[in-house]
Amino acid sequence: SLEEMVQIVSIRAETETIVVDEEALAAMGEIGARTSLRYAVQLLTPGNILAKTAGRESINAADVEEVDELFKDAKASAK
Repeated sequence: SLEEMVQIVSIRAETETIVVDEEALAAMGEIGARTSLRYAVQLLTPGNILAKTAGRESINAADVEEVDELFKDAKASAK
């Protein structure tokens, strides 16, 4: 479910010491539901790099949208 996706992404971010705001977690949950949990979790690292480059400590929803546009999930890539 969407709530479980958000919870898993949140736990994974915490494990990797990546700070993600609530809106970004919600966006990642929606992306995970649309694509896969693996893809949503894989967005954490580039999202973190994008946030740090912009001088922020946490990933926001705009970062998530940007990295989602830059990368393709396995299903979209196979098309």
